[in-house]
Parts: sequence; C-alpha cells; structure tokens
Amino acid sequence: MHDDMMNCRTVNAWLEMAQDDEVFIDADDINREAMENMWSFSPTDEETPQIHAVDIVAFIGELIAARRSALAGEQMLFYCWHDAQCRQLRFSLVSRSHGRLPFRCEVRETQDLALIAERVVNGDWRNEDFMQAPSEEGDEQEPVPFILPVFVAPVP
Repeated sequence: MHDDMMNCRTVNAWLEMAQDDEVFIDADDINREAMENMWSFSPTDEETPQIHAVDIVAFIGELIAARRSALAGEQMLFYCWHDAQCRQLRFSLVSRSHGRLPFRCEVRETQDLALIAERVVNGDWRNEDFMQAPSEEGDEQEPVPFILPVFVAPVP
C-alpha cells in the first residue's frame, strides 16, 4: 500500500476496504458475477471537498493492481462507471468469456480513467447544481440517447 500515492483519507479508507475483496467467478452467469463483485462509493458532504479526480484515478489504479495479482490465471474484465442516479462511483468484475458487459443501456467503453473520475467528482460530487431540475424550455427538445461511459481494463 503506497500511502504517498493518495493523500486523501477517505479514498485511502475505500482502498483498504475494497482492495483484498474476494472475487466471485461464474462464467455461466454474468449478472451474478456483476452483482457479487460490485462495489459502490460515495463521500459524505464533509468528505467531498477533500476528494479530487486524481485521487479517484489513483484509487482505481491501485484496485486494478490488487485485482491483477489476486486473479493471476483468470480471465476477467474490471470495469468502473459513474452511477448518476445513486451518485456513486461503482466498479465490478466479470469473466471475459461473456464477451460483453452486463449493462442494459448503451455503453461507450473507454480506457480513459480520468474521464470517469472527472464525471463523478467534478460533474457530480463537487457540483452544487447537480440535483437541479431541467429548465422548462428544455422539455420540447428530443431527449439525448443515454450512453454510459464505462472504463474497462482486462484483469490480469
């Protein structure tokens, strides 16, 4: 554990909790894998000002490193995303043999972890306007199709 990497107590605490978690593997049931291996994180109001996007990037990087050493010999996918409805950062793992991620919505896979970190930290947690209702005049516009950016990395 490299304490010098992250100076954010909250994120370090999240790493302590999540890094050694047992990974559940079931190549026949992607949804069970996804549920069993999922972690969700959201800061309290007090913690939020201490958290920066770079902390989240470092946090996920450390988690992936931990999972890679734990899962040597397995064929898994690590993926993480911003759940805007729950205002959480989430990650999970599924077997690569499924050939897909277990989302019902359209997904845009990315290798750019900073993109997810920016969305969750600056777009949501640190954004005071996040919960504001959409403006009246926006109602006639066509709804933009929802595409979820998901960071994906093979493990190991």
